[in-house]
Amino acid sequence: LINDEKEDESCLRQYRKRCMQDMRERLSFGPKYGILFELRNGEEFLEAVEKERKTTTVIVHIFEDGIKGCEALNTSLTCLAAEYSTVKFCKIKASDTGAGDRFSTDVLPTLLVYRGGELVSNFISLTEQFN
Repeated sequence: LINDEKEDESCLRQYRKRCMQDMRERLSFGPKYGILFELRNGEEFLEAVEKERKTTTVIVHIFEDGIKGCEALNTSLTCLAAEYSTVKFCKIKASDTGAGDRFSTDVLPTLLVYRGGELVSNFISLTEQFN
C-alpha cells in the first residue's frame, strides 16, 4: 500500500502539472510571433493589419534605407519582437507601401500601431523625438 500511495501521488503531481500547462496554453492571448516581419508591398501591409485577431496589436515600422534612425529602430524592434511575442512587429519600406508620397524622408522613421484593424496610434519622425 505504501508504494501504491507514492505512485498515486506521483501520478497526481504529473497530472496537475499537465493540467496547469494546458491551462496556460489556453489562456495565452493568441498566436506567438517573436520576429520582425518584413512586408514587401502594400497588399502584405493590409493583410498584416486586417487579418489578425482583434486582440492582437500590430506595430508597423515604415522606413527607408539611409534615413537616420531607421536601422537602429529596426534593430530595436527585432529585440522587442523576441521579448513581446504576442505583439506582431512588422517593417516595410516607404517606397514599397504604394503610398510612398505620403511617407517622405522627413517623416521617417514612422511607427503605426494597429489593433483590430484600426489605427490606434502613430509616431512620426521618431528621430526628432527620441534622437
